[in-house]
Amino acid sequence: MAAILICCHIFTSCSNNDDPAPISGRAYNLDQKITNRRECHALKMIANDALNLKFRQIVFEYTSVGPDLKTPVRLTGVISMSPDVYNKVASPRGLMLYNEFTCAKHGERTSQNEIDDIGLYMNKYQNLIMVSADLYGWTLTEDKPQAYCCPEITSVETIDAWDAAMQILKDEGYAISGLPTFNVGYSSGGFSALAVQRYCDEKRPDIHWDLTSGGAAPFDLHSVYISNITNPTSGYACSFPLVVVAYKETYHMDFDYKDVFVEPLASNIQKWILSKDYGTWDINKLIAGGDEAKAKDCPVNLILTPDALNPQSVVGKKLAQKLRENSLCGEGQTWHPNTKTKYYIMHSAGDKYMDWHVGEEMANYLKGHGCNVVTEFGDWGNHVDYGLFQHIGKTILLMEDFMPDKDATREQTIKDAIDKAEEYIRDQVSDMTGISL
Repeated sequence: MAAILICCHIFTSCSNNDDPAPISGRAYNLDQKITNRRECHALKMIANDALNLKFRQIVFEYTSVGPDLKTPVRLTGVISMSPDVYNKVASPRGLMLYNEFTCAKHGERTSQNEIDDIGLYMNKYQNLIMVSADLYGWTLTEDKPQAYCCPEITSVETIDAWDAAMQILKDEGYAISGLPTFNVGYSSGGFSALAVQRYCDEKRPDIHWDLTSGGAAPFDLHSVYISNITNPTSGYACSFPLVVVAYKETYHMDFDYKDVFVEPLASNIQKWILSKDYGTWDINKLIAGGDEAKAKDCPVNLILTPDALNPQSVVGKKLAQKLRENSLCGEGQTWHPNTKTKYYIMHSAGDKYMDWHVGEEMANYLKGHGCNVVTEFGDWGNHVDYGLFQHIGKTILLMEDFMPDKDATREQTIKDAIDKAEEYIRDQVSDMTGISL
């Protein structure tokens, strides 16, 4: 449940080209195909009594590439919209690309079970069309390791999903031309959102994002690594293991798990992570030996070996180099961000999952290239608290600035709705998971 609540949100951008292959240099046909149409109830488990959030979803398959960036694979994605927009009773007000948060367990992706996705909550007050990619390692490829925080792979597969979705929407007769576009994510989804922005800036200039919003994300993976090995405890013990496992499996890195992880984690990578039988908080508790209190503030020496804690060791240097290569800002980066996009970067100083300085580093990188960046780095509590409410609320209001029918009444309605949901959801999450927000 906590993994589901570590939200990230929404998304988008559109190309007016019906066949984007010549623009992108794509060497394969997307061959998009609708596989399901369904009704989805956002926040069904934790707020159904207070909020009746129903959406229509179009689940689709498309062709993209696997982790080697050349082998074609079939992947899945989902298009979500309000019933009125779906039935063409109301016109869509914008397009959003929702880059999903951290998932670790079977069935957690947006095209699968009726997960309690607060990202959809934003659409209740926006009438947006939202697109999300499940990515490699999920649904049709769920028997494979996920490419977690692997920026180029994630970006290619996400933009392929976006192009496939745009073609489906055109074929279905939706009026999407000229709509404002939003690219949003929180936590690891925030990393994906900025990775997508970089990819579009460098390789898909035909796609423009009006707003890219990333919150509490590991933008500079190398900086996150240094934080992990210098802090005595971790508030989210599974996060670094998920990255290391994805990197070893995806990039075929030359080290053994026992070189990086202590027991019993080292001997249980297949069972605890690669099997996808456990959610993130299950993994946290397993690492902490079943101690729930320790799982929320886990000693790093229960996760990493002395060599992994030393960036000058053989394995430490391998990790540091690969994480530096895959960072979105910091030393050695050559990305020149699009200055026509507006950026929202935030991170709570009270975040125990990931140090807030990473957000500041990303914001400074963007500002250094002349970008229009809205930032917030106050202390609003831990990772989940701010992800659920503060980041969502501010992103909604920033999106409103790009809406043609923006008005003060709608803004107040949005603020009131978020306030109404917050207290109810806090109580429900605490009762169901034992996690205090």
